[in-house]
Amino acid sequence: MSNTEMTLLRLSMLGPVEVWFGDEPVAIRQQKPQTLLAMLARNAGRVVSIDELIDGLWGVDDSPDSAVGAIRNFVWSVRRQLARHEDRADAVVSVRGGYRLALPVDTDAGAAERHRHAAEIARAAGNLAGAGREALAGLALWRGDPLSGLPGPWAAVERARLRRLRRTLQECSIEIDLAAGQFDRAIAEVEALRIIDPHCERLTALMMTALHDSGRRAEALAVYLEARQRLVTDLGLEPSAPLAALHQRILTDDGAPRRCASCAS
Repeated sequence: MSNTEMTLLRLSMLGPVEVWFGDEPVAIRQQKPQTLLAMLARNAGRVVSIDELIDGLWGVDDSPDSAVGAIRNFVWSVRRQLARHEDRADAVVSVRGGYRLALPVDTDAGAAERHRHAAEIARAAGNLAGAGREALAGLALWRGDPLSGLPGPWAAVERARLRRLRRTLQECSIEIDLAAGQFDRAIAEVEALRIIDPHCERLTALMMTALHDSGRRAEALAVYLEARQRLVTDLGLEPSAPLAALHQRILTDDGAPRRCASCAS
């Protein structure tokens, strides 16, 4: 997280939602007020309209007649809890038609985005060690499924976005391991992800590449055949053109594959 002297409010969203004022936990335990605060934090500095809040908390078709009153109660609940810390009852301000978070705020989701960006910059500069550290630092922020347990359309969309961010960091870490010749570690990471997402062609390609480049060409080809069988049987699909092209390159490659330093005799 950023320096707490500069950031008054901190939200942990990469798992169950937790709220902090500096180093002090804030007891916002009900799900709807948590979601409302997370929506305001995600849009820090911008007014979030009543309509956006209703749509995010319930959905247009499922919102109760009392939705506007309920939102006022959620805002009151958040203000009351924040007011116990440095008397910040003004943390959520009413603006015509909506609400705005009037505090500097930092989130672990935002920190993970910064680590992803830093990893990409370091990798582009050829700094594989630095890129690996940034990717792992981003992954270390996860404490479980993001926004765990929060209901509503906004939480569902944001949860999906944060899951994609985690996958991006995971794939970035694997690609860095491959570039650095850390094939065993890359293979272990891909194996764990393929258990969860067995139809992902990106993971299949990473596994094939890691096996081939570590000198296990036959196993790389076997991974393709197994993945193709699974796609055909489960989804009625043939592998995509890029995956089939990778298979063909490995199939016709007679050159000596790269090996990691730890494999060299």
